[in-house]
Amino acid sequence: MTFKQISLCLALVLLCSCGVTKKPLQPVLEKRVVSIEIAKVETSNSLMIQQVNPVILAMGTSGLLLDTGMLIFRASRYKNSAGPVNQMCNETFEKSLLQALSQKGLQANTSKRDYWDYYRGKQKQLTKTIDTILRVELRNVGFWSKGPLDPYRPSIFVLAELIEPSSRKVLYSDRFTMGIDITSLQVMKYLYGDINILPEFRDAKSYDTFSKLINNPEQSRDALLKVVEAAAFHLAKGLNGEKEFITKTYAKSAAQIAMATTDNMVIDVERAAMRKAPNSRSRVLQNLNKGNVVTRMQKQGEWFYVRLQDHSTAWAHQSMFVEEHGIISSETTTSETIPETKPSQPSPAIIQANSDVQVFESL
Repeated sequence: MTFKQISLCLALVLLCSCGVTKKPLQPVLEKRVVSIEIAKVETSNSLMIQQVNPVILAMGTSGLLLDTGMLIFRASRYKNSAGPVNQMCNETFEKSLLQALSQKGLQANTSKRDYWDYYRGKQKQLTKTIDTILRVELRNVGFWSKGPLDPYRPSIFVLAELIEPSSRKVLYSDRFTMGIDITSLQVMKYLYGDINILPEFRDAKSYDTFSKLINNPEQSRDALLKVVEAAAFHLAKGLNGEKEFITKTYAKSAAQIAMATTDNMVIDVERAAMRKAPNSRSRVLQNLNKGNVVTRMQKQGEWFYVRLQDHSTAWAHQSMFVEEHGIISSETTTSETIPETKPSQPSPAIIQANSDVQVFESL
């Protein structure tokens, strides 16, 4: 098959995906159901250990083939080091989801049947006796790096629908990620539609290079399983109708996206002091309440020089704002992370990099 034919096939797959999977989200189940039957969790057979490289992306079809080869290489190397992690992730997700639903008083069981098997042959009769079917697909399970100078973080992308089998009515639907940067998320939205973000853990681990990732197989595997478990518990909250929690979580993710794609920053503390100079002893010009939006103009150390809505300017400490998911989530202060060097010049998009990290990973 020629490069031109491969490109055409990929374009057709992309167009079909856009037409099939873009559906509105209903991330909170509004009416409690009697029971939930969980269809076999759909997932890839290999881990996604991705490093986004703009140079490779700019190479077009040849870059796509190179990137695919690197994905296969990384997944194989990591599996040799850490074992059948993909299978462990599936088992952990199912077990955690059943546990979380049980704790919330929801009756649930796993059938091990593929979703479409419920509508084939004699098995169609099963749909008359089942209250609801939960269809879950796990994608991008593995580790994600937003660029050659950014560390690998545990990641997952969950697509879930709760369906009334007789009418095929969708009662609940959500798409959410954890560990994937906002820039990549914006690209993924062209394929899937709206996608929500979950915050990272306070003790989230990351790995500066792929070699450091595979040299810490047990630690990195446990970190990934923790993310998978968190995704399952979050899904259970939506199925339990916990609207306040889901709304608050996704409102924060919307603020993170706004920060990453614009210069707007959202206050995330009850009372934020806007100061005359970039230090905590400087005079307070005014205090802003949680939810207020300011525009960043400059960064000096841990302080932002911002423009307020009344067009005045002031300095504010970075801890007062919803932080970008691609750097560190507002729920997170990364610890036990491989040491990273500070950038030579301040920038609104903070990039931490090791001096020994190269633009291309050696194959």
